[in-house]
Order: sequence, then structure tokens, then C-alpha cells
Amino acid sequence: MTVEGFYDEPMLYDVLHSPGTADEVRALVHIAKGFDLKPKGPWLEPACGSGRYVRAAVARGIRIAAFDASEPMVAYARDRMRGIKASMYALGVMRMESFDADELAPGWRFAFAFNLINTIRHLETDAQLLGHLDRVHSALHPGGLYAIGLSVSMYGAEQPSEDIWEASRGTLSIQQVVQFTPAMASRDRGEQVHSVLHVKRPTGTRTLPSSYTLRSYDVTQWRNIIDRSPFTLAGCVDDDGRKIDEPTLGYAIWLLQRKD
Repeated sequence: MTVEGFYDEPMLYDVLHSPGTADEVRALVHIAKGFDLKPKGPWLEPACGSGRYVRAAVARGIRIAAFDASEPMVAYARDRMRGIKASMYALGVMRMESFDADELAPGWRFAFAFNLINTIRHLETDAQLLGHLDRVHSALHPGGLYAIGLSVSMYGAEQPSEDIWEASRGTLSIQQVVQFTPAMASRDRGEQVHSVLHVKRPTGTRTLPSSYTLRSYDVTQWRNIIDRSPFTLAGCVDDDGRKIDEPTLGYAIWLLQRKD
């Protein structure tokens, strides 16, 4: 298993993360409507994984283009879109720091882009993140919005933590136990993540461990990135799309609006 332990078997990722996706997309629609984005262009999703948001967006009549660095993930996403009008979506194998929106969806220009649940923190350097933001900026209409779900850190104040997720589909059931060890100082930017999947089928159970690192940002480091980017901070919202104060610790969806 690679990275988060899912990329070799995208169905496992899809089973575990698909519950609640429709509600997440409903919140994204609420965010986009709140900014009355004009023109009403399609959506863009960097790092789409198994395509769960793509399916939910298209089900709401939203055109969307998405990409992921994992060929198995994109192949799975395409397979799940069989029978859907090709004009409604575009899928490609690309990396966040080097994607080409014109190659992904020729002729499309986007009103809204999103990247949730700390996925942006897989980018390993400021240069990679700023390059990614430049590419998203170029893909958006003037005034377009990029919604980034990111947890900001408070070095030295956070403790190790553990989350458990469970889901099932048919006779398959999955439990994921994830342990997070936060970075303890601003010079140490790596949060260590250790995941164990327990995959149960009628034929038996498998245990699949994996480890990876997420780059950490305290609020000063994150605001510095925004200030150096071609975006301005338009506000923060929670998972339901409700406006909240800018956090100094924890998760929020940060709304970055294209500078024009």
C-alpha cells in the first residue's frame, strides 16, 4: 500500500470516504452561491481520489473537472462514471504542483475550485504550494473562488491524537485507525500520520498499515502563503459552509478569492 494506504486499492478508499459526500457537496454549493460567482462556470477539484465528489457534483447537475496523481484512483473514478454524459466531467492523471487545466479540460474555465480534508498538506514545500496556487488561479475566472480545507497548527500546544472511521458496502466492511503525531516546533513542519486498515470480507480479514507525513502550517505561516499567492482571503467557513472566525488552531475551509 502506498501514501495513505489506499492508492493500490481505490475501492477501499471509496467505501470508507463516500458516506456523507452528498452533504459535503451541498455545503460547497452553499459556499459558491454565497459569493454569487459570475460567470457560472464549472468546478475544479485537484487531488480527487476515487472521484466521490465528482459523482456527487454531477448528480446535482454541476460540470466538474478533476485530477489525481494516482492512476488507479483515476481509473476507478472513470469506471464509476460509466453511463454519465462525457460533457459533464473531465478526469485526468496529474499532480497538484504541475497540473495543466487546459490539457485536463480543453476550453473550460472554472468559477469554483475546492480541495478539502487537508489534502493540500501533501505538498511538501512552499514552492510546490505556491506553484499549485498559481495554476489554480490561472484556471479560474476573474473573481473565482478556491475553497481549501486545512487544519492550522499551534506548535507545542497539540497532543498526539487518534481517529477511527468505519464503513461498509455489501459484504465488505472497513475500519481505519489513524494516529496523528503533530509537529512540535515551527522548524519541524511534518505531522506524522500512521494508519491501519482492517478490511473484512466473508473470505477473511486483512490488516494494511501505512504511514505518511503532512506538512504543517501555523496561522502565521498559512497567512504568509496566502499573502504571497495570487489570492486574497475572503473568509472561513465550517464543514457546513457557515461563516466562522479565522481559527488559530484546528480545521476550517479557507476561502481564497482570485485577485484580479
